[in-house]
Parts: sequence; structure tokens; C-alpha cells
Amino acid sequence: MKIRVFLILVSVACFGRSFSQSKDSIKVVISHVFFCIDSVAYQNLFLHEFIAKAFANTREISSKTLTDSYTGKYLMGRQSYIEVFKHDYNKGKPELGDKFGDVGLVFRTRRPGDINKIDQKIRADKKNANFKMREYEDSGRIIPFNQNLYLSDTVLQETFRPYVEELTIEFLKLCGFDESEIKSGITEEQFREKIRGKKYEKLYDNIEKIELLLTKDEFAYLAETLKYLGFTQNGYHFTNNLLEIKCSVQQNRSYKLKAIHFRLLNRTADINIEISKNLTFKASGINASFHFNY
Repeated sequence: MKIRVFLILVSVACFGRSFSQSKDSIKVVISHVFFCIDSVAYQNLFLHEFIAKAFANTREISSKTLTDSYTGKYLMGRQSYIEVFKHDYNKGKPELGDKFGDVGLVFRTRRPGDINKIDQKIRADKKNANFKMREYEDSGRIIPFNQNLYLSDTVLQETFRPYVEELTIEFLKLCGFDESEIKSGITEEQFREKIRGKKYEKLYDNIEKIELLLTKDEFAYLAETLKYLGFTQNGYHFTNNLLEIKCSVQQNRSYKLKAIHFRLLNRTADINIEISKNLTFKASGINASFHFNY
């Protein structure tokens, strides 16, 4: 699995909106969605000025970590972000995100320590889970910056992975936050302002709905995961107070993502952009969306 250290250092949030919670409640927010597309759609992604300059903070970044190297295109919103990759034919051992069709749904905790509580609930149900610390190197020092937790499925987790992440207290302190700030919860917007020294000025506020086309096994894997993350299930729909995930089940499908829908901070005129025959972008009023046509 890819570790986007550079992006976290520059512009990614730590925790979701601060608000009062009961001691026993564990809630998450959407951190980001990442996916691997064809080379034409990838190449054309930032060609339209609206996407590249008005919709989000956008960059293409090549990075190397202790365990991986990768190049991706990033669309940064106020409260979440998107990572886009193209199929890497040159990797001897491809990881999640390197293969066409790979999709990751990444959630983050709202309070430090909540990821441990989620892990305890999973293990109390006798489920197998992967709980890993992610690290990066800075001036010869190894910094633990991120914990990832996901249900174990040796087949599905290599192409489709819903999981939860939590940045470490040590990393947050290195970024300049004190203990009281960390304990109360740090929003993405607050994190960005501290790291970049400027307020967010683009349209993309947050992801509000994700549409997926999954096999039966993938749907079951997602449903089992979301159960531990505080989502409510109604048939093929999952919701928490900020996000909707809508699924269709089909065994013979070519791509997992159908659409990603965004809430905008300001209204915009009707926009319809054909990035490629397989990927379109639409915006109207305070809503925008990517549609996958594979």
C-alpha cells in the first residue's frame, strides 16, 4: 500500500471536525479516495483549467518512502482529497494503487487513540485485522507518522481496501500542535493553515457520496469494515452523518468506482468536462462529481 508522506507533510488533515463526543463513541470521516486509471485519463486529468485551478489544489508528485516509490496526481479539498494513479507496468511487485482498477477508501479518526478502540472491537469479534505503523525518514531519524487498520482478506485487500488511518501524536507535535490542540481534535483546514500558512481558496469542500460497483465478496468486505466505523447500513447504502456510500453488486464488472460526488464551498456555473472517454467531470451549483465510464 502506498504511503503518501510528502502529501501528509504538506497539506493533509489530521482529524475531522472538532465536536463534542461521548467517551464511548467512535466516529470517522472520509480522508481520501485513491484509484488507478488508464494512462490517457491520467494524462488528461489536469488539462482543463477548471479542474486544475478552480476546483482544487492540484499537483503531480513523485515520492519515495522507506517501502515504496510512486507518482500520482492529487486534488486537495478543504476536508478531504483525491489521489489518482496510472497502471505501473514497470513494478516487479505492484502494491495497492499500482494496478488498473485498484481502489482505496480511506477514513480517519477524529480523536487520537480511537483507532485502537476500533482494533479492539474487531479482535473482540475474532476477526483478523492488519494494524500497521507507517514511518518515514527525516535526517537519519525514523518518524512514525501514521497508523493504518483494515480487515484482513488476502485476495480482496490487494485491489480494494477500505481502511481507517490515524496520525501519531509524535508526528502532530512535530508539525507544531500542542497536546491540548491534539486532544480536542484538529480539522483538516487547521492543519493546512499551520503547515502552509494560508487559507484554503478553492471550490472543493468535501466528498459527500461515493458510488461503487462491487462483486458480492467486495460488498461483504466493505459492509464488514463499515460496521466497525460507525456507519448505518440500509440494503446497499451506507451512511454516517457526513458521507453516503451507494453500492451496486455485479459479478462481471470492469471497474469498481462509478462516481465520486463533492460538495463545493461556492456556487459555480454548469460544467461538463470529458477528460477521456472513460472519465468525465461535472459541476453545477454547489455540487461536482467524477463519473467513471469503464
